[in-house]
Amino acid sequence: MNILEKIIIYFTSVILTLSPTPKYTEGIVGQPQNFLPSQAQTPNDRTISRMIFRGLFKYDNYGALQPDLADTWSISPDGLVYTIKLKENNFWTNGKRITSDDLIYTSFKVNDLSGVATDKVDELTVRYTLPNRYAPFLNLMTVGIMPSQSEEKVDPIFPVSSGPFRVISVEKVGGLVKKVTLHNSETNLRKLVFRYYKTEDDLNLAIKLAEIDGYTSEAENPNENFEDHKFPLQGVYYALFFNQRNEKFQDPALRINIAKALNTNHVIGNKGIPVEGPISRSAFTSSKLKFNIYDENFSIDMSTKDFKLTIPDLPIHRDSAQLIKSLLKDKLGIKVEIIAVQPENFIKEIVEPRNFEVLLYGQEVSRDPDRYVLWHSEQKDPPGLNITGFKHVRADRALEEGRKELETSKRTLHYEEFERVFSEQVPAIFLYHPFVHHYVTSHIKGIGEKYTYTYVDRFLDFYNWTRLDTN
Repeated sequence: MNILEKIIIYFTSVILTLSPTPKYTEGIVGQPQNFLPSQAQTPNDRTISRMIFRGLFKYDNYGALQPDLADTWSISPDGLVYTIKLKENNFWTNGKRITSDDLIYTSFKVNDLSGVATDKVDELTVRYTLPNRYAPFLNLMTVGIMPSQSEEKVDPIFPVSSGPFRVISVEKVGGLVKKVTLHNSETNLRKLVFRYYKTEDDLNLAIKLAEIDGYTSEAENPNENFEDHKFPLQGVYYALFFNQRNEKFQDPALRINIAKALNTNHVIGNKGIPVEGPISRSAFTSSKLKFNIYDENFSIDMSTKDFKLTIPDLPIHRDSAQLIKSLLKDKLGIKVEIIAVQPENFIKEIVEPRNFEVLLYGQEVSRDPDRYVLWHSEQKDPPGLNITGFKHVRADRALEEGRKELETSKRTLHYEEFERVFSEQVPAIFLYHPFVHHYVTSHIKGIGEKYTYTYVDRFLDFYNWTRLDTN
């Protein structure tokens, strides 16, 4: 970035920062690290990244894929080559045009696009060549496009960007970020401010002092004059995972008996919304299959059986584990020992070494129905995410074909077969997509229902939000 560009961005940011426009302020515990799409890790960093960077494609309010920066695109008959042309007159906040060089740079930096060859066709067009057919490829292109040399040359929390929002100020005290302000000229509340606090106690004090208008919490944490606009995080599901490496759980009959005896609705309570199988709440979710097979009349004697239930040591999971233990004791007589492990050690001590018998755990899932990395037998060893060790020829085949097939109707048949095998084998008992509690002051109006898959989706209807005049 040259000196003139820096001067233009600086004065634009000062003008926007000082302008007396309506705003919404959200409190965050922690510190921002990086808003670049290739680097953003925490939920809040990813939220801001999504708001300030546009992708070639995006999801609409209903979760459907549609073009964003992309103008036209074509797919070769063999499904290996995607040619995508940018819309004209798209610009970065420094005034420079978004070009194919930026697309190629982003592909080089984003992990999900490693192994994809890129060729510059012209200033606005890039050819992507895949090593294998991969039906969800366009879903990967929702990643935010970065200006060339972003990682090397820009401030990761005050970057040059392209989204509907832009960072206009970052306030620091003693090296710590206190406030990041975004601006959008098309919304009623022009400024979206994130204030950062060291601890939950500091955040609670900020609530009492009316420093913030809202905050999020994965646990119920209400405060006076704040309304709970909770939303389900449908990109995450919690389930009971059976470790099929353990001799106890190699017989599907035992897993089925536990599923029939466990009242999952009781376990879920107000923690979230029920998961509808391995491909949940999607156009690809089979309507012919039933994944919650709880039978209130089912009861057999399994008092000679026992297992260890490993959980992250958090209140919400301890509550779930105690319910599961009690319900299975009543229905089956089975003995359950709860093992609680500190969350910061959970991946290294439990998940990666597959050190569990039954695991209560949450996994992230994509909007696309591809579940290869979660359930294909080739993914049963780390760093693969098939933590149960589930292995079935029909399921493997369906997952392989589903990710290669470009025609939706044929993909649906493959994933229906995968779901059918899953329902027969029960490698896991699905529980819930967790609620995120979004507490917002009653002075902010216009917040409605929307399809929420990730944290950033709480702002999908931000253009409707208004502030009541309290003077």
